Amino acid sequence: MEAKVKGEKDVDNVEKSTDATPVARSVEEARKQYEGKPGAQRYPHVFDPIEIRGRVFRNRLIAAPTMFFHAAYFIPQIRENIYRMVEVRAKGGFGCVATGELPLNFEEGRGAFMDRAIDVRHFYGSDFDSAKEYADRIHSGGALAYMEISHEGLEADDAAEPWGPCDIVREDGRHVFGMDRQMMDKVCNDFFQVGRFAHAAGFDGVLLHGGHGFLIQQFVSPLFNHRTDEFGGSIQNRSRFPKMVLRALRAGMGEDMVLELRMSAEDGEKGGMTLVDSCGFAEEIDGLVDIFHVSNGIKKLGNGGDTFSDIFDPHGVNLERAAAIKPHLHKSLVAVVGGFNSVAQAEDAIAAGKVDFVEYARQCFADPDFINKTLDGHEDMVHRCVRCFHCYPGFCEHPTDIPLWYQLPPEEFMKVYSPAVMGDCSINPDSGLGYYPDRLPKPTASRRVLVVGGGVGGMQAAITAARRGHKVTLAEKGDRLGGVLLFAEHDHDKREWMDFEHVLERELRDLNVDVQLGTSVDGDYLRKTNPEYVILAVGAHDRACPLPGAELAMSATDTYFHMDEIGHTVVIAGGGLTACETALNLAAAGHEVTVVARKPRLTPSTFGYYRNALLDEMDKRGIHQLLSTCPMEFTKGGLVCQKAVDDKGTPGGEHVVVPADTYVYSFGMDANTDEAERLTKAAEALGAKVFNIGNSKEPGTVHDAVHGGDQAAMAVL
Repeated sequence: MEAKVKGEKDVDNVEKSTDATPVARSVEEARKQYEGKPGAQRYPHVFDPIEIRGRVFRNRLIAAPTMFFHAAYFIPQIRENIYRMVEVRAKGGFGCVATGELPLNFEEGRGAFMDRAIDVRHFYGSDFDSAKEYADRIHSGGALAYMEISHEGLEADDAAEPWGPCDIVREDGRHVFGMDRQMMDKVCNDFFQVGRFAHAAGFDGVLLHGGHGFLIQQFVSPLFNHRTDEFGGSIQNRSRFPKMVLRALRAGMGEDMVLELRMSAEDGEKGGMTLVDSCGFAEEIDGLVDIFHVSNGIKKLGNGGDTFSDIFDPHGVNLERAAAIKPHLHKSLVAVVGGFNSVAQAEDAIAAGKVDFVEYARQCFADPDFINKTLDGHEDMVHRCVRCFHCYPGFCEHPTDIPLWYQLPPEEFMKVYSPAVMGDCSINPDSGLGYYPDRLPKPTASRRVLVVGGGVGGMQAAITAARRGHKVTLAEKGDRLGGVLLFAEHDHDKREWMDFEHVLERELRDLNVDVQLGTSVDGDYLRKTNPEYVILAVGAHDRACPLPGAELAMSATDTYFHMDEIGHTVVIAGGGLTACETALNLAAAGHEVTVVARKPRLTPSTFGYYRNALLDEMDKRGIHQLLSTCPMEFTKGGLVCQKAVDDKGTPGGEHVVVPADTYVYSFGMDANTDEAERLTKAAEALGAKVFNIGNSKEPGTVHDAVHGGDQAAMAVL
């Protein structure tokens, strides 16, 4: 089954939506939009419109930048996705929506996946029309439109000759040219030109990305700026070039557009920019920007510097940093970004006077309509971002990483890391670049659909099928829905996954899906119900432990449901993702945990920011790790192991015995193939069309189950 629409021709023919909400022309007009809305009464600070330079923010929520502005220019197959990405956020209720970043130029500021220079000097032609399309799409949803502009400075990997504050040789051997006055003037002129371009294209403001270790931050930070002239030394001197840039950009934009500057509060590295520096910088540029947008860290640290918050971080991870900067700004307002996934969190932050705006990034992938849902009193139906990093996996930043381009063939590597992978959300089946559900065939009639299995894949299949007008029955042999994800109810770090499962249950009720718990499906059941389509989501089971003495151990899955049976010290045989997450949960509950892995790296198949966060948290919680160590046998005296003699985990070295109160094993899962095959034969014998999805097809992730269930339902015609 193929539910992806591929090919440039098809994408170019996608029709734009015609329903439009006008942008409010006054604060009073914006307030009228919220009359009678329960969410506006519950969250009065969030839904308090504000006017800046004649532009009306209908609320205090901003959709932060995601993806690349120039992807719409250079990747035709996802062009329409990129435009829809900002359009649906505007229609979802945001007060302002930012595009992804547009690199300042094609010379020293060239960005990733940028094949040529974009013409920002002429206000006509295809480049101008492509930029204007962003603003038009955002305005069609009633939101203000930002163009984000960036210059990565010495971090511009795609530039032929990167520029930075100082003349240096980077760690990768690339020479960075320290900027002289002529170079500074060139950059300022480019900012002037792009400011004019943004104004002509119909944007309401410019979001200048100066943080995450980009050029502006490089001048402010003592980690990068070692100059001894008038552009180095004191915070006043280090702010001199950024002020030149802001003035040049303002001159190009004019006085009737909003200028927002994104900055990191701290670098996150020893000797780098601190909150003291950021507060001093804020005082220097107060009034030169309308909104000071607080993020954190430098790009290469990923989640390690709170540039991207992970599941172990509090929501609003940068809020206190923003609150510390705010008293130093008397003319500029303050915005904050970092792990927010509900309107309630923004209300608390604004009501406390810590910030004036709250910005959302990954939450926009999870549920771009979450603001409207909240306004209408359906907050309990919001899909809240679980911060799994599937939409933005990051790169290989952890010290134990082996870059994927060494592990995989080029075509496999690009499946994991390419612009077409970004934005694909685990819990939102309508997400994903290159996917256009409205272009798929429509059902020709209402069909009788039976979904077997009540995990998240089965639940999503039932929801999508019901929304498309089919008569749906979901049969689950257990007494609860949730399937494998039920463990999250007992996981210290994954309670929000359970929140997602609860939302799916509410959606099933709202759609009047016939949910039959405690129901085993067999041939008799199929004959009685006579479905036209059967979607199998019968799941998987823990792989049996192959080690002698397995009767002394429990599976990793079982630990979540039998916490009262687990002793103080625990040893886990296995070093994959499940083993590591189980170890974290046990450590959070106060157990002393040792993980024994035959490979030299833990969870090697996990990638990017999530792996970084996972391993860092294991270190923080004091989890012992025995790597290149092969579990051999569970005995009453301990887990007998043997050291591996190669990176493949071949035993042959010295023996080690690891004693513990409780033994746990984690060796993967196997699909319930027998059950799936039996039901497939029985259903097909009755003339039904069968789809097999999720773990019952192949053990995988929540993303695989949710998207697989959705696509199976989309194929019911």
